Parts: sequence; structure tokens; C-alpha cells
Amino acid sequence: MKINRIEKLQQQMEAAGVGQLLVEDEKNRQYLTYADIWEGSLLVKPEGAWLLVDFRYYEMAKRYTRDCEVVLCADIDETLGRLTDAGRDLAIEQSLMPVGRKQKLEARFPAWHIRSDLCADEMVKVLRRIKDAYELDCIRKAQQIADDAYVHVLEQVHPGMMESEIKIALGSYMIRHGSGDYNIGYITSSGYKTSMPHGGIGDKLVKKGDLIMIDFGARVEGYGSDCTRTFAVSSVTDEQREVYAIVRAAQEEALRAIRPGVTGQQVDRVARDFINRAGYEGCFEHGLGHSIGLDGHENPRFNQVCTDLMQPGIVMTVEPGIYLENRFGVRIEDMGVITEDGFEDFTHCSKDLIVL
Repeated sequence: MKINRIEKLQQQMEAAGVGQLLVEDEKNRQYLTYADIWEGSLLVKPEGAWLLVDFRYYEMAKRYTRDCEVVLCADIDETLGRLTDAGRDLAIEQSLMPVGRKQKLEARFPAWHIRSDLCADEMVKVLRRIKDAYELDCIRKAQQIADDAYVHVLEQVHPGMMESEIKIALGSYMIRHGSGDYNIGYITSSGYKTSMPHGGIGDKLVKKGDLIMIDFGARVEGYGSDCTRTFAVSSVTDEQREVYAIVRAAQEEALRAIRPGVTGQQVDRVARDFINRAGYEGCFEHGLGHSIGLDGHENPRFNQVCTDLMQPGIVMTVEPGIYLENRFGVRIEDMGVITEDGFEDFTHCSKDLIVL
């Protein structure tokens, strides 16, 4: 069920003592209106909200937007000037609005009282941090598509294919089965390239004895999933099995540590200390995980510096890895939601070390 998110933002505005708020970031605008309109200005006041768009997006906005009035504009800024009240404070997206855009608005509307102490995008992101039931349903569906895609791609991979062909197999399967993301820029690395967390550059031929690392996800109604699996082609060494087992055990330890009230640092430390004790200190240098929603990487984080307290409704990834330079790497990534007493893992595809 879709809730009125603009109404929740208006409650925040009242508590902060701000009478007007301008949203122009695409993802923030999509969150509040449920519509992925690529350009436009959303003005929110206590008595209402207006999405200002030009002719290119008017029909699209009318069809998909909810909880605000859609206004067709020949000049969006001129309409914005008529709808804003000079005597009221205005909050803008301080950290997201381009400097040139801010300067243009200040020059055109010198009477505006822009609140320098308030950041509109942070106010929206407070709401975006805790996922509602509709968002969780979308993310679960996206991860189910990814789970199924993993099973499918295991049937496709073979020595002699290119890494790019793995991307195509993943992407085409997920698109055919309901993913709304047509960008197939997933990480698909093989052999020595798996030692680089993001897979390096170029397109490599898959060979016998390679480990394959795929980091991918589907998207439903704008909400993404995120999953990483590592598997082997034809054979696997004892060392690769050992590293894989350590990464998997580190992830399981971290998953058990997640609950409301712990910090991102604390969860990260569980997996990091496990890997270090196993003799691989310095081989896991990225964060353990991140939140995800309309953006692929959101706050809070599981890393060495995040002191944010985890709360029910936050969706997080858990993705430890070990990377041995110029040799091979292993990463395993699940995602799920923090619950009242722990963590619900949305990822159900196998975490066994599969040898094709």
C-alpha cells in the first residue's frame, strides 16, 4: 500500500519551522511522488504540493504522480516564483543542488528567505532511510528476480565465453522477468580480475580454473537489489576453497550481529576481525555494507567509521571479501532488512561454492 509521503514531509517541515521546501533531485522527487519524472521542481508547503514540469514530462507526470498537483509550465522558474511566498522561509537541497542552479535562483528571487541551516535533501533522506511496506515489497521482488537470475546464469557460464556475455545473460534474464533496470553494467570478473573489488577494466575470456565474481541486482518500481556471488569454472584449488569458507563464515557472523541499536562500526568489526584472525589482514579494505533503496548506495553504512544506530526498517547489504592481488578474490553479498529483533535476509540463492 502506498502511503502519502508528502504528508510525512510536511510534518517534518512543521517540526523544523520551515514553511516551504524545494525538491529537484530526481530520486528525492521520485520518493515523494512515486513517479520517476526526469526533470521538474517539486514545491511543498503546509497547504499543498506542486510538481512543476514542462511539456515533455506533463502527460507522464499526470499519469504517475500522486499526492500533489501537476502544473504544466512554459517557464518553471517563473511559476515557482508565483507559487512561493516571499515572507516564508524556504529550504532547498543544499548538498545536492548545483552551485549554478542555486546562484540562478538567488539572483532571480532575491526576496526568498533560504534557510542556510536546513538541508532539504537531508530532511527527505530521513524519511527514505526507513523503508515502508511498499518499498520492502518492491525490494523483496527485485531480489527474487536476482536469485532466479543467478540460477539461470550458472547454466550459461562455460570456458570460452566472455565476461560481457555473462552480463548480457544476467541482464536479459532479469529484464524478461520484471526488472525495470535496463543498464547491465554489473560487475562480472573472472580469474585474476576477481582480486579487484570492482573487477578492473576490459573484457576477459573465461578460462578453466577461473573464479567468477558477479555483483548484480534487479530493480522493481525504482527499488534495487544487490547481490554478489563467487563460483568456479571446472576446478577449484584448496586455497580458493579455504578463502571462500572464511568469507562465508565472516558474513554469517556479521548477519548474526545485526539488530536494532548496534552501530555500523560494530557490525563491520565482526566480519573484519574474523577475516583478520584468519590471517588475511589487509585483504578486506572496503566497507562491509550499505543501505539501498532508490539509490544503489545509501546511508547508513556498515564500515569502520559509521556510528549511526541501526533501526528496524533499514535495508542493508552485507558483503565481506578477501582479495589477493594479481591472483583471485572472493566476495559474498546478501541484502535484507533490520527487524525488531534481528535481520531478515532477502537473498536466497545458494552460497555454496559451486564448481561448474
